[in-house]
Amino acid sequence: MEEKIYKIKYVVLLLFFLLIFTTTFAAEYTIPCAAWSVYAGDLDLDGDNDIVVGHKTGWEYNNPTISILKNEGNGTFSIFDTSFVFCGYQQNIFAQNIDNDNYPDIIAFRSDHSSGTADRYIRIFYNEYGFFNIFADFTLNNSETFSYITYGDIDNDNNVDLLVLSNNGFFWGYLLNEGNGGFSLPSYFDLYFPPNGLACGDLNENGGNEIVVSGEETYMYSYPINPNPLVLDSINYNLRVSIADMDNDGDNDVIGYEYNFFLGWTFFRIYENLGDDIFLLHEIVYEFGLSEFLISDVNKDSLPDIIGCEYVLYNEGNFNLSEPSYYTLFYDSLYAYHYDFFCSDLDGNEYDDMISIRYFGQSTPSLLNIVFNDGNGNFVQEPQVGADPQYPPISEVTLSLYPNPFKINTMINFSIKEHGFVELKIYDIKGGLIKQIINQKMKGGEHNVTWNGRDENNRCCSSGIYLMDLKLNGVSKKVEKVIMLK
Repeated sequence: MEEKIYKIKYVVLLLFFLLIFTTTFAAEYTIPCAAWSVYAGDLDLDGDNDIVVGHKTGWEYNNPTISILKNEGNGTFSIFDTSFVFCGYQQNIFAQNIDNDNYPDIIAFRSDHSSGTADRYIRIFYNEYGFFNIFADFTLNNSETFSYITYGDIDNDNNVDLLVLSNNGFFWGYLLNEGNGGFSLPSYFDLYFPPNGLACGDLNENGGNEIVVSGEETYMYSYPINPNPLVLDSINYNLRVSIADMDNDGDNDVIGYEYNFFLGWTFFRIYENLGDDIFLLHEIVYEFGLSEFLISDVNKDSLPDIIGCEYVLYNEGNFNLSEPSYYTLFYDSLYAYHYDFFCSDLDGNEYDDMISIRYFGQSTPSLLNIVFNDGNGNFVQEPQVGADPQYPPISEVTLSLYPNPFKINTMINFSIKEHGFVELKIYDIKGGLIKQIINQKMKGGEHNVTWNGRDENNRCCSSGIYLMDLKLNGVSKKVEKVIMLK
């Protein structure tokens, strides 16, 4: 009886893990617990945008801090990696090319409480051809809680710098990229109010990116930082802020957002960039509550639209926004403790789709939902796969040996078109593993290695036929027959 109960438990547990960790062709995915932030980018440079999720809880609940979902190339996803367990409260996670190797690296917060006080860091997971095995921590040199992180090239050296915000500490700051994947110590700038919004973008065409900080007032800073910033708004409260060219005139504008709890109204404020550090305020009021926002030109008319968790405010030109156009993204958002969303082209049709995550509890699996942009103003559950891929398929390979047959050594020559994880193994004719020759990440190009006819235990193999299997990123690409003579 006990054995039967054990088997039933085993089957139920197996089905649970299959539900969580296998690819599904639905637009909704079950992901690990406490999902808190989401971002999309092409992590493995295969032409398809992958998804990165930041989690609220980490080691204390044995939940991952970061989850990576790999785009299988047709707008469907599978869990790629959930092994990052080090810290919680990833308020906003993103990936950018930090060390100038073309591969986006993942940027996260880290807190260390081992000293009795909280030491804060930025943790960078460096991307090695689509794998994230190496990381470095950069001290924030401050025990305050940090509420936001973003990026931009503020010193005009073509390197991605990092910017942070502390709502509790009443300050913001930056870390300058030193060009080799490392960063300077942080520089901080005090405010008299608790800041909520932080954005970075070119606003005065001086080459570097300006920094906009919002809260009770909204400021604009240029590098080198002047302690007396340009005041964009000293009257209105902006909860969040973003930068985009809203009128398509070649100059970026500033977009602010406020939800007034007492009125139940939502305010969007667009600060039109007139040049020479002059900005003209346009305010659009909605007499009901709307959530936080992102900027994306979802209908590709060259006028950036405003995106919320369940709606689009289409940019109609002349700083006018449409009434909300709703789409179904959450089926049970009312029961979620927290949600976040992001816009990115996930199915290759060149139109931005909508990703959302929902957090139901520290020990309850989260949900990730995608609705796909069909290019006609509709968001649907099925991927709208583009006819023309953005990039050629990865990994055309060659494999050859000389001499073959051989008596003592044979030279193995192979080439791979792109960077990737290479496995080169020798099998006997029955499929038994004889020797693993390569098992590592390698750069694209031509390579060669020698096999001396010995097995894993350095014993001489007998005469016969062997098979050489070359895999790239876990997929067998070439199999060649090799003959050993004595």
